Amino acid sequence: MRWSALALTCAGLGLLLGGCIRTQELALAPNVVRLDTQASGMLFAGQASTHTQKRAAQLTLQNGYTHFRFDQAQVSQGSQLTGVYSSGQANATRFGNNVSAFGTSSSTPIYAPTANVGATVYMFHANEPGAQGAFDAADMLKRLGN
Repeated sequence: MRWSALALTCAGLGLLLGGCIRTQELALAPNVVRLDTQASGMLFAGQASTHTQKRAAQLTLQNGYTHFRFDQAQVSQGSQLTGVYSSGQANATRFGNNVSAFGTSSSTPIYAPTANVGATVYMFHANEPGAQGAFDAADMLKRLGN
């Protein structure tokens, strides 16, 4: 019984730590980029939106712009199978060269949460009309902890 509790604890830690955040970037124009972020695991799924905002601000400044807007934003959440916890008991009896075995087992699927964020980012210089009311990239990075 002690090993079962240890195995469940390890499986739970796997759910917490067994995740990541990935962002794909596709430049559509000198001032437009598409960001698609996928996050999985309990520690990372909740950070997908923040990661996308931060990357948009970084790209805006790297490309010489000061402000950005999101367009065509999509957000989804779900889960994915990350493993299976199995336990069981077996008994075997041997009579000469014959072996008789029987047992019971159970399997429990383990799922990790996922989050996906997709957005098109439009970048502007401070004096352009599109910058009015848009996110200030430098302020965004300060707020999110660069």
